[in-house]
Amino acid sequence: MSLGEEKESKQESSFKLLRSDESYSYLANQNELSDWETFKYIPLNKANDIVLTLGGEFRPRFELFNNRLWDKERDQNYYSHRLALHSNIQFGEKVRFFSELYHGFVDEEEEFAESDKVDLHQGFIEYQILNDGVGWKYTLGRQELALGAARLVGIREGPNIRRSFDMIKVQRVGNLNLQFFLGKEVIPSFDAFDNGSNFFGENNRNNPTLWGIYSKFKIKGDVGSNELYLLGFDVDSASYNDITDEERRYTLGLRRFGTIGEGFQYNTELMYQFGDVGPNDIEAFNIETDWHYHFRRYPMKPSLGLKLEWSTGDNKVNDGEINTFNPMFVNPNYYGISEVITPANIISIHPSLTLHPTNKVQLYFEWAVFKRESNNDGLYRVTRFISRDANLGDSNSIGEQFGTKVKYEINNHWSFDIDISYFKAGRFLKQSGDSENILHVSSQFKFIF
Repeated sequence: MSLGEEKESKQESSFKLLRSDESYSYLANQNELSDWETFKYIPLNKANDIVLTLGGEFRPRFELFNNRLWDKERDQNYYSHRLALHSNIQFGEKVRFFSELYHGFVDEEEEFAESDKVDLHQGFIEYQILNDGVGWKYTLGRQELALGAARLVGIREGPNIRRSFDMIKVQRVGNLNLQFFLGKEVIPSFDAFDNGSNFFGENNRNNPTLWGIYSKFKIKGDVGSNELYLLGFDVDSASYNDITDEERRYTLGLRRFGTIGEGFQYNTELMYQFGDVGPNDIEAFNIETDWHYHFRRYPMKPSLGLKLEWSTGDNKVNDGEINTFNPMFVNPNYYGISEVITPANIISIHPSLTLHPTNKVQLYFEWAVFKRESNNDGLYRVTRFISRDANLGDSNSIGEQFGTKVKYEINNHWSFDIDISYFKAGRFLKQSGDSENILHVSSQFKFIF
């Protein structure tokens, strides 16, 4: 590795999924900066205690759909892209201001979370009091939020426009990490600077409210890590199998994850939901396991994976109880970027194989089987909308999906992905409406700095 490559590797390690979490303070001690590092450390005063950082991303994508949403009339081929630019101004050690603009484009008709001329995706001020990395952070403004494995709160990385919240957040950093937050989801619109959250209830845009307490901790002598949380979800209008009404839902969850030995990696999460939808009581749960075994000493470093999921559906119509699990703010591409189903009223199994032919190339193969957990509940699609009523069929078979993904890290800034999935419709889809098999091919480049 050359010296230049070594420098860029250090910079690459600073790139994070949440760009606002990046820190480039280490550049203050370097005598020479590479071309890209000059964007990461720009002193704004002689004392060098006010520092500007710039960054961004450009992601062009080409997609092919055969029979989108199982409809034989929806064959589509189109180009789209995401453009993001952000800045971070650090005022001394305690205060910073982070802002980020997003633009999304689709060359066919405008699509939700894909098309947006330009808008403020993030804009927040943060005040922190830390001592040796331990202390408190206070954040106010528009910001991204990703919790744990993103099974309930994710950033919507698949579409062009990621998810953000207008939010107040208090965070404790240290051996015990705690987050307290209250906010409303920002709903992306198509025109310039028109995305809103209705944080103070000025209109009826029905933006969901999210609040929560989220903790992450380790137990002495335990090999893994733990997350324990309570989340609140409020929305003025929600639709389930037999009702549309105001929803107030609470989720109590526990996540256990870690590595055992050299090869076994586990990630298990239990979630119980309660509350009400109008006059109906909520009682629902989700159990998910995601296990991998890595053969690190073998050629191509294969990894075998098995993911199992059980998300409850409604047990009985008009019984005064809603049993459908609400995935809330889950990533739309949770089951693949074709975005046809979501983890509500679902039992699924996903065996997978990952190979690394070189250090820069990753191959991923997956087969997934989906069934309805309850035949008395329908099929839901991204993110919380029912797409097939329960009474349209008596089968629990939704279908199977075969997928493969190739990822090539060209260098520290450029990468290329191609994602291919084939969804074979099951009996319930054939009973309930359009049921053509779906072929989806997505190829994208990504540039990040």
